[in-house]
Amino acid sequence: MVTAPGNPLQAHFGRYTSQLYIVIAALATGLLFGVLAINTLTPADKLSLIAYLKRFIDLEAAAPTYAHVFPGALAQNLKLLGILYLLGVSVAGMPLVLIAVFFRGFVVGFTADMLVVGLHWHGVALGLVTVGLESIFLLPALVLAATVAMGFSWDLISPAIRHQAPHLGKSFGFFTGLMIVMGAVTLVGTLLEAYVSPLAMHLMGGWGI
Repeated sequence: MVTAPGNPLQAHFGRYTSQLYIVIAALATGLLFGVLAINTLTPADKLSLIAYLKRFIDLEAAAPTYAHVFPGALAQNLKLLGILYLLGVSVAGMPLVLIAVFFRGFVVGFTADMLVVGLHWHGVALGLVTVGLESIFLLPALVLAATVAMGFSWDLISPAIRHQAPHLGKSFGFFTGLMIVMGAVTLVGTLLEAYVSPLAMHLMGGWGI
């Protein structure tokens, strides 16, 4: 349906193909730097982080946090979308959008690699049910929101587009609507982060993982 001729979604997303590639590259770079950042830590720092990680996992295995995580996690995730929205409607927002995407990728890469380094194959399993599970929703929402934010910001400074009020109005409406949809997708990802991931950690702890 999205790729059908004349589809308005195709018309909008098709204009932002180059921005999509740039955002994906920024996210991939952040993931890579996050993974490589583990190697820059001193042995003492690694041991301290691994000890903290194991204590956190032991607490989750004994008594999952559930709802205690949800409000804060949702606020942080929606705050990032809000920042992308504000950057998108500002003229100079494009480079800052990429920085925000890079740092989210860095955090995901660092967390995933720390699980593997600290817990080995147990960390792989935990990473899949924690970082991996929520990222199925949160990262695509981030990529799409950042792509359209960059595209709309470019429309504001493009000489060929900025004087076309009807076109800008449609682009702004599409941008706003997309951010609302991505907010709903982020809500789903946060629910997985706050409820499903702690439950999975609790069950895996009971199985000795």
